[in-house]
Amino acid sequence: MTQRSVEYGKKLNWSAVSGDYSQHRNGYPSSFFKLLKALGIGLIGQCILDLGTGTGALAIPFTQQGADVTGLDLAEGQIVAAKNRAKELGLSVKFIVSGAEKTGLSNASFDLVTASMCWGYFDKQRVVPEVKRLLRPKGLLLTSSILWVAQPGSVGERTNELLARYNPEYSRRQDGNEESDIPPDWAFGHFKRLVRHKYTESLRFSKKAWRGRIRASKWIGAALTPEKVEAFDQEHQRLLEKEPEEFHLLHQIKFEIFKPV
Repeated sequence: MTQRSVEYGKKLNWSAVSGDYSQHRNGYPSSFFKLLKALGIGLIGQCILDLGTGTGALAIPFTQQGADVTGLDLAEGQIVAAKNRAKELGLSVKFIVSGAEKTGLSNASFDLVTASMCWGYFDKQRVVPEVKRLLRPKGLLLTSSILWVAQPGSVGERTNELLARYNPEYSRRQDGNEESDIPPDWAFGHFKRLVRHKYTESLRFSKKAWRGRIRASKWIGAALTPEKVEAFDQEHQRLLEKEPEEFHLLHQIKFEIFKPV
């Protein structure tokens, strides 16, 4: 089975980027997990369901903190990569291939449901009641994202320009930067937002890691033909030639926590 999320009318093949995704998408910094832990998320013994788990960017760190985690994703390639990564780390994580809207898991079996970089892909009319069904009393929903900031003159800005040339849809993307005190439409009558927080942090990349990170994106590896991916990667390599072997890029990290009503 291969997950093919649809965005801007095009199909995305996430299984095709599982190797780069697992190796080069470095996920969230430790500060993110420390903040969540202070808010009661990711605690020892907590039962967590990670929707759209990918290669385990949330599932694996939460397991390392002592939580009992199940990771779920439609992309079989991503689940295989997640299982391999967990095995290498000596961790016991339950990873399953399934959609988020109909998990087949038992009622009221989780203290927390999480969704990183994927909540926007789900059918809200179906996934919202499914999450409510899966949560225990006092259970919580966490949605989160991490995106690089294209500061003027930075590697991020030049990479953005290259991305837009190879995939014109990139210029029409919506990064969700709008801010509102009003909870999202899907939450009305179902969830109350308890926390909304964002902050920025500078993350380190090597040239190799940054190239892999971009190949693994929905705009390149998950959307373009192998030939176009290779052409992009070669041009991206040339773009990075004058950069130091390691560099830092500013990232914006956002998360929201909800409780059922």
